[in-house]
Amino acid sequence: MMQLNNLVKVGLWRRLLEDFRLLGALIKDYWKGEYRDVSLGSIAVFVLSIVYVLSPIDILSDFIPLLGQIDDAFILLFCIYLLEKDLKKYQNWKSNRS
Repeated sequence: MMQLNNLVKVGLWRRLLEDFRLLGALIKDYWKGEYRDVSLGSIAVFVLSIVYVLSPIDILSDFIPLLGQIDDAFILLFCIYLLEKDLKKYQNWKSNRS
């Protein structure tokens, strides 16, 4: 049971890292004008998430060690969750281009 639980955790981390890598590639291709099929809602979610993370005003102050970064991490995870549809669409576009 413990091994299965660890495999699930590793799988979730791998998926999260892959989603962040994919987001970086999407941003790069969007910036260069090569890919524009991104919803306005996804753009808004991404921009608002970045503004929140960079803002000194947080739900939990960033000056509190560890606790201050939890809300930022939650916002980023929630952002990735909301962008999932556009990330998969981009991944399909990218794999069909190759």
